[in-house]
Amino acid sequence: MVADPFAGRVTVVLGAAGYGKTTAVRAWLGDRQANWFRGQDLSGLGFATGERITVIDDMHLANAAPPRPAPQRSRLVLIARRPLSAAVLRWAASPPAELGPAALVLSQAQIERVLLRRYRIENQAIAASLHRVTCGWPALAQLLTDALDPALISTTSSISEDDLLAALVSPGTRVADYVSAEVLGDLPDPARRLLTDAAHLGSISADLAVGLGHRRPEAVIGALARLGILHPPSPGHRWYKPVAVVAAVARAASGRPSPRRRQRVLATAADWHLRHDRPADALALRVAAADHAASAALLIERGPVMLAGGSAADVVSAIRQLPPQHCDEQTDLLLAEALQLTGESAAAIAVYERLADGRCALPAALAWRFGVAVYLWGNPRDAVGVFDRGILTDETTADEALLLAWMAAAHRLAGDMDKCQDHAVRAHRAATASGSARAAVSAHVALALAADLAGDPAALQAHYAQALALAEPAGDVVQAIRIRANLAVALEREARYGDALEMVRPAVALAQRAGHGSLLAMARNNEATLLHRLGRLDEAAQMYQQSIEAYQRINSLKVAYPLGGLGDLHRERGRLSEARAAYEESLRASTAHGNRQATVPALCGLARTVAAEDPALAAQLARQATEHASGPVTTTALLACGHAALGRGEAAEARRLALAAADSASQHRDRAGLAESLELRASATVDQRERRQCLSEALVIWRGASAGLDADRVRVALGRLPAARSEEALDARLAAGRLAAAGVLLPAALVDSAHVVIRTFGSLGVLVDGEPAPVWQSRKAYDLLRILIAGRGRPVARDELIDLLWGREAASAGDAKKINHRLAVALSTVRGVLDPGRRSPPDHFVSAGPTNIWLNLDRMSVDVESFLTDARHGLRLCAQGAADDARIVLAAVEQAYSAEVFADEPYDTWAQPLRDEVRATYLNVLRTLARLARHAGEVDEATVHLRRIIADEPYDEQAHRDLLDTLVDAGRHGEARRAYDRYVEAMTDIGVPPPDRAILLNRL
Repeated sequence: MVADPFAGRVTVVLGAAGYGKTTAVRAWLGDRQANWFRGQDLSGLGFATGERITVIDDMHLANAAPPRPAPQRSRLVLIARRPLSAAVLRWAASPPAELGPAALVLSQAQIERVLLRRYRIENQAIAASLHRVTCGWPALAQLLTDALDPALISTTSSISEDDLLAALVSPGTRVADYVSAEVLGDLPDPARRLLTDAAHLGSISADLAVGLGHRRPEAVIGALARLGILHPPSPGHRWYKPVAVVAAVARAASGRPSPRRRQRVLATAADWHLRHDRPADALALRVAAADHAASAALLIERGPVMLAGGSAADVVSAIRQLPPQHCDEQTDLLLAEALQLTGESAAAIAVYERLADGRCALPAALAWRFGVAVYLWGNPRDAVGVFDRGILTDETTADEALLLAWMAAAHRLAGDMDKCQDHAVRAHRAATASGSARAAVSAHVALALAADLAGDPAALQAHYAQALALAEPAGDVVQAIRIRANLAVALEREARYGDALEMVRPAVALAQRAGHGSLLAMARNNEATLLHRLGRLDEAAQMYQQSIEAYQRINSLKVAYPLGGLGDLHRERGRLSEARAAYEESLRASTAHGNRQATVPALCGLARTVAAEDPALAAQLARQATEHASGPVTTTALLACGHAALGRGEAAEARRLALAAADSASQHRDRAGLAESLELRASATVDQRERRQCLSEALVIWRGASAGLDADRVRVALGRLPAARSEEALDARLAAGRLAAAGVLLPAALVDSAHVVIRTFGSLGVLVDGEPAPVWQSRKAYDLLRILIAGRGRPVARDELIDLLWGREAASAGDAKKINHRLAVALSTVRGVLDPGRRSPPDHFVSAGPTNIWLNLDRMSVDVESFLTDARHGLRLCAQGAADDARIVLAAVEQAYSAEVFADEPYDTWAQPLRDEVRATYLNVLRTLARLARHAGEVDEATVHLRRIIADEPYDEQAHRDLLDTLVDAGRHGEARRAYDRYVEAMTDIGVPPPDRAILLNRL
C-alpha cells in the first residue's frame, strides 16, 4: 500500500502493460476529484486548481509535450508504459516522483485470494508458483489463473514453474498472445533484442551485454527494470533476470526465426563467463546450447573447482545430459563426487562401485572419493575399508594427500587415536609435496581432528584456522562448511556458545546455497546444539528435527547425531519416553558401523534416562560408554558413570568419577564438561563447604557461557543448601520459575519428595503437588500446624503444644498418657496432610523429639517465610545501593502481603509475635519503596506506598511527614493541604502536637 502517492506536485506511474497502473491511480485517488485525459488526445487539456488533480493516462502515446507548460501550482499524475522523454519532464515543470512496479505488484496472498475467488479452492503452493513466474505482475497473474485447469488445482498440491510455463505459456495461448502484443510489441528494438538474449541466458548484466554487442546496455537494462520486465535478485545487484512468463514467450518467439543467433549468444556468453571465472554459469550455457564436446571439456578442466565452489547440482545436471560417447572415467568420477555432495549418497556409491569393478587396489583418486561417500553416509568402518584399498606410492600427489587426510578422519570417527594421528601427519607431508591448496586444507583438517582426539585444543584451533584461511579465499565452499562446523563444536566445548553460533551460521547458509545435503544436516545439528545450550529449547527442537529430516533424505547413518541431541532435549524436559526412543534410534544408527563418536553420547543419555527406573541397566549402559569412549567424549562417559553410581547410593564412587571427569574435561578444554563434573561432585559429597564451592564454580562457568537454564539449575541447587543465604534462596525460587516456564524438569535431587506449599496470609492453606489438601478431619491437627508455623522452624516443647491445644487445666487434670496420645494423633494427621502419598520418611516435613516438635522449613514453601526472606534480601540490596534490583524484589514482596497472618483467627495470642514481625516488615518495605520511587522521580508510586502505610497505620507520623514532603516537592499543593489536614487529625487523636501550619503555608 502506497502511503501518499501524490505528496509531490508531479507523480509518474510507470510500468509495462498489465501492471494495473490506471486501476491503482483510481484507488489511490479515493474521493479526491481529478480531471482525466489521454496521451493521444491532449487537445482539450486543462489544469485544475485546489484539490482537483490532473491525470494524463497513456502519456507515452503523446507525440510531444503539450504546447503550454504545466502551471507550477497544478498537481499532475502521468501514467506511462515507457519512460518519459526529457521534453515531457521539462513540460511538467517540476522534478517528478516515480512509482513503479514495486508499488503495483500483487503479493502471494493476493494471488491466493484471486485463486479462491476464481475456483473456490485454496492452494498456497500453486499461488506461490504463480507468484514466482509472474513476480506479481497483475495481468499475467490473472491470465494464468484463468487458464488453470480446475481439476489440477483441486487434485495437485503443487506444480513446478517449468510445468506451469509449459502448460500455459506455449505459443497460441492467451498469455503468450498478450505478452507478445502488449509487452514485447511495445518495446523498442534495442530493448527487445536485449530482453531476448536475457531470456535465453537466464540473466544478464551490462558487462555481458556489451560482450554480446548491445549498445548502451546500462540504459536499456535500467529502462526494462523500471518497467518491471527485468528484476535484480537483490537491491543493487548487477545481474538482472527477466520475469519468467515474459522470458518464456521471448524464447519461443526468437527460437524459430533465429536459432543461429541463439547459439551464438549462448556461446559468446559462455566464453564471457569463463573469462570472468564463472565456470558454473558457462557450463549451464554450454549445456543449453547442446555443445556436448565443449561441455565435457569444461567439466574435466573446471569440474573440481565447481564442486568446491558449491555447484555440485549443476555438475550433476550437466553430466546427466551428456551423450554416452562424451563420458569417460573422469566424468564418472566427477558425477559420483557431485552426487555425494548433493546428498545422493546411494547413487554416488553405486557409481564408485561400478568404477571400482571389484578391484582390491584402487587408484588414489578413486579410493578417496569412494571412501568419502561412505564416510559421509555415516559408515566409518566401511569407509576405512575403502580407503585401505587406495594405492599409495611415494605420497607426493594431491590425490594421495586427500586419501590420507580422509583416512585420518575415518579413524577419528572410529575412535582410533594412533591411526588418526599417523595418517594426518602423512597427509600434511603429501599435501606440502604436491603444492595443492585443496590437499593442504584437508591435511590441516585431519591434523585438527587428531589434535581433538589427543586433547590438544591449541593445536586444534591453529590447524582449523590455517585450513579456513586457505579454503575461503580459494572458494572451497565444501571445506569451508566442514571447517566452520567443526570449529563451532570446539567453541561449544569451551562454553563459548555465542561465538560458536556466529561460526556455524555462515556454514548453514553456505550449505543451503551449495545444496550439500550431508554438510547442511551436520551444520544444522551443530546450530541446534548451540541453541539448546543457550536455553532456546523450542528453536533447538525445530533445528534438530530439520537435521534429522535432512540426514534421512540422504539415508545417512549420521542421523545418530541429531537424534542424540533431541534425546538430550527431551530428557531435560522430563519427556523420558521420547528421550529413550531418540537415544535408542541413535544407537541403532551409530553402532551399526562403528561410529563411536555418536555411540558414546547416546549410551550416556540413555543411561541417565533409565537411571531412576532401572539402576542396573543404567550402570551397564554407562560402562559400555566408557569402553567405547576416546577423546573428548570420555568426559561424557565418566559423567554418566558418576550419575549411575550416585543413583545406586555409591557417593564415594560418584565423587571419584566426578574428579576423573574434571581431569578429562580440563585436558580437552571442555568447560561445559567441567561445570557438569562440579555439579556431580556437589551431589556426591556431604561436606557442605565443598558442595557450595563446587556449585559456585559451576555457576560462574554457566553464567559466563550465557547458558541461562544450566545456570538456573545450579542456582536452585545453591538455594537448597541447608545454610543457603536469603538471597540464594530467593534466586533459587526465581530460577525454578524460569526453568518451569521453559519446560525444564529439575533433577530428582533438587525436587522435594512432595512439593508442599503453605499459605498463611488470611487463613491457613496447604497445597501438595499443586492440589489443595482435603478438608481437615481434625481441628487440633489444623491448629498444631499453625502453631508450628508460628514457631518459625524452632522446636516447640510438647508441653507448650498441649497447653495451647487443650489448655493447661485439661492437660493437668487429664491422664498425661492420653493427652500425649492425642498430640501424637494430631502430629500424624499433620504429616498425612503434608505427605498424603507417604513418599517421604515420617520426619521429612515435621520432625519430633522426646520433648519438642518442629517444622523442617527447608523442605516446604511457606509464604510468610518467603515473605520475610525476600524482604530482608530486598532491603539489603537497597542498603548496598542496588536500587533497581531492590525495587523489583521489594515490589514482589509488597504484592505478596495480602492480609495478616492467620487473619481469620485474630485472637490467637501465640501468633501475635509473627504477625507483628510481618506487619513491621511490610511497613518497612512500603517505606523503602516510597523512598526509592521518590528518588526515581515516580511521585505517584511514592504516594501510593505512603498512603498504604497510613491506611494500615494511621498514626505513623513519619509516613504523614514523608507524604507531605513528597506532594509539596512535586508542586501538588491541593493534595498537600488535604494530606496536612489528615496528618493534624491523626496526631490530635493520639495527643501529639501537629507541626505549625505556618511552616506548611510558607513551603506552599
